[in-house]
This record gives sequence, C-alpha cells and structure tokens, in this order.
Amino acid sequence: MDVIIQKINGLWHLIVGSCQIRTPFLETQHRSLVVAYARQVYPGAKILERD
Repeated sequence: MDVIIQKINGLWHLIVGSCQIRTPFLETQHRSLVVAYARQVYPGAKILERD
C-alpha cells in the first residue's frame, strides 16, 4: 500500500488510493510529525512525499 503525503489548502493530507484524508496538522508543522502519524495509521505502508 502506498500513502502519499501532500500539502493541500494549508493542511497536510494523506492520499491513499483514490481517498484524500485530511490530517490534524497545519502545513507549517514539520513533515516528520505527519510521517509518524501516517506510520501509526497505516503500519507497513510505503510513505511517499509530494510538495
């Protein structure tokens, strides 16, 4: 499973397949927090980052 992390409209989002999931993190917060969150929610997933 691939999980893509992307900034959209001032918030970080996780994109899993065709689903876009908003996270509770603002785009000003560090990307490492979002990566850690994605690993907790989707253990074993491949994390990809887009700017």
